[in-house]
Amino acid sequence: MGFGVKRMLLTGMLSGLITFTGLAGGVMSHHTEPIPLHRQQVDQTMVKISEFNSMGDFESLTIPLKRAGKLILVEVVIDSMQGNLIFDTGAMGLVLNSIYFRRSQQSGGKVSGGITGKLNSVSKTKVKNMQISDLYYENLITDITDLGHIENARQVKVLGFFGLSLLADFEVVIDLNNNVLELHRTDWSGKRTSQPELTPVYDLTLPVTSVSEVLFVEARIGTKKLTFCLDTGAESNVLSSDLPGKILNTVTVLRRSKLRGAGTQSAEAIYGVMNDFSIDDHKIPGMQTIITNLTAMKTAYNMYMDGMLGCDFFEQGVFYINLKRNKIGICLNKNQKK
Repeated sequence: MGFGVKRMLLTGMLSGLITFTGLAGGVMSHHTEPIPLHRQQVDQTMVKISEFNSMGDFESLTIPLKRAGKLILVEVVIDSMQGNLIFDTGAMGLVLNSIYFRRSQQSGGKVSGGITGKLNSVSKTKVKNMQISDLYYENLITDITDLGHIENARQVKVLGFFGLSLLADFEVVIDLNNNVLELHRTDWSGKRTSQPELTPVYDLTLPVTSVSEVLFVEARIGTKKLTFCLDTGAESNVLSSDLPGKILNTVTVLRRSKLRGAGTQSAEAIYGVMNDFSIDDHKIPGMQTIITNLTAMKTAYNMYMDGMLGCDFFEQGVFYINLKRNKIGICLNKNQKK
């Protein structure tokens, strides 16, 4: 299945619509799939980098981040409408909320189903102008679907969500502890076009695999090497329930909960703490995680993975993402350095 083929994006963020049901007796063995509310029912087209041509008279730009729970938001103006976009590195492009853009819907909308059984209509729309701080785009073709359930859960105006494909012209710096997103324009080789000497010395430098501008990285639990999706849209880390018991048993189980999506049905999730996680031989204990089935996510990305590294992971330091060089640099928080 090629990048131009439509597929479901079933990864990442859990919403606030969680019903606590008590302590879990053990790791979940049956298959359930808590998936991101904003990507549950979007039959989204993967796009090439060139389809999002960024504009703006700057070499470096600092964009303030807003938080709604552990969702990461940026302020945006789309065709004169102000609101917020979710910054979601697990997304393959741009999707807008049909609550605000339904008048622009084109005919031929599609119907798409989420794991909870609810069906939603997904259509295309054209955006004339979109501006995030001093960064702007013109004449964007994007998917639209109903994202009202996110607004209800987080009580914030959400116009949509976007991934790294909109930022492919830049080195992207994610600093969640200071709530800023930095963009540094790069040349064809990935080198900063302005003051490249200011690039910091990283504590960790990791190669990444890019699948339609969604990034995957290797890490370990115990001695087992695993593949993770880097997903700022995930409010928690996620581990696949089909991992060997030796790996899952390193997780301290905290509770069993019900995930309720946009539909009336719900899915069970196991919440816990990872005790033996390391990346590039650097141990990062104590991060929260969810254990669930990830078969649909693997199919969506056409990429094998063992889990996702979400907001908890990105709070461990400052992250420097360079799509053109397929690498990520990390400057760890002081309490995380060896």
